[in-house]
Amino acid sequence: MKESMHVKLMNESAVVIEIEFDDGTVLKGVLDRVLGPLIIADIKAAAPIDGKAALMRGAMQITIGIKRGNRRPTNDVKKGDIAYMPLGDNLCIYLKDTRTFSPVNILGKVTSDDVLEKLDRIRRGSRATFRIME
Repeated sequence: MKESMHVKLMNESAVVIEIEFDDGTVLKGVLDRVLGPLIIADIKAAAPIDGKAALMRGAMQITIGIKRGNRRPTNDVKKGDIAYMPLGDNLCIYLKDTRTFSPVNILGKVTSDDVLEKLDRIRRGSRATFRIME
């Protein structure tokens, strides 16, 4: 996997996010506008977003309702990556390094790594609220 596909903390292109789950778990992360400008613009326009969460194949998937395609599709993701999966219209948070079954567009990175281990306790169908923090 090319290093450029994985996000480093960035400056003016950064979009700081927060996702709060029903049980009070709060995940913080950063999206990079350079990696998916139209996808991130649609996410920002729709925020705050209330979606349904489901843990599937090592990823927490949250429906977000923007219906976009991929800009830079990949199937290789790393622990802590935040990606958009057009199939299912989901924002995905990866709990481990893996190869996805469907191409995704990596958009950012989780900044609160200690929260990743708590995500496996989130009940399928739980509400997840996605917010832009900038």
